Amino acid sequence: MRRLSRVLSVLALAVLWSPALLFVGPSQSYRSGLAQAATGAADEDERLREFEAISVIDESAKLSESSFHIAPEQLIKMTKVFLAYDQGTSKPDMLAENFQFAGPVVGPLSKAAYLKAVGGFDFKSAFPDFNPEFHHFRVDPFEPSRVWLTARGYGTNTADGTSILFKKATGKKYINPPQACSLRFNKDGLVDQYTIGYVMDRRIGNTGGLGGVYGILYAIGKPFPFPEARPWKMSWQYSLFNKLGNFLQRFQK
Repeated sequence: MRRLSRVLSVLALAVLWSPALLFVGPSQSYRSGLAQAATGAADEDERLREFEAISVIDESAKLSESSFHIAPEQLIKMTKVFLAYDQGTSKPDMLAENFQFAGPVVGPLSKAAYLKAVGGFDFKSAFPDFNPEFHHFRVDPFEPSRVWLTARGYGTNTADGTSILFKKATGKKYINPPQACSLRFNKDGLVDQYTIGYVMDRRIGNTGGLGGVYGILYAIGKPFPFPEARPWKMSWQYSLFNKLGNFLQRFQK
């Protein structure tokens, strides 16, 4: 009986003691883990500081060194005015005489060639819901007279267009991948360069990774027949190069 009482006392003490463990301080291993995490975070912060000091420029400081007399805010406003006037075609006096238009495979086109090619291109007539979705306007700290922007864009070919390319409506919608675009201004505030259509991620949208009008035509089922107007396709030479590289990697330690 006395032995049973002693066992019950030990069990009662264990029951009372166990919840108390919830209120004691962290274990040595836990404290050690916290210390290691803090050390790791400090090392990470130091590495980040070194990286930023060497590899990331201070954009504001870089722009402040510029001698270009038009302020970044004004350049961005001028860029938006250019775009608002149908990419300058409705206000050609915004274009410098030495203006050039260039895309990944198109151009460079002169001012006269640009106004003729784009000015008579009534895109909205075929795509009434057209939206270029321009965003992320910023001045290049290395070229302070140049404004970069990103365009995405979508539109549905629900109407017969005035252009021969979109004469008959297809009812199909295009969704563009993000594309890098830019305008460069001269000292007189005129646009001397306009670049568009440089795709940033060809996996986005339904244009086959193409930018500009080539991508739109592909999306609505009317692609041009030449390779530059078709989705990228790996050449047999590049395919062979990749296979050879993968094969040789097997022998590397």
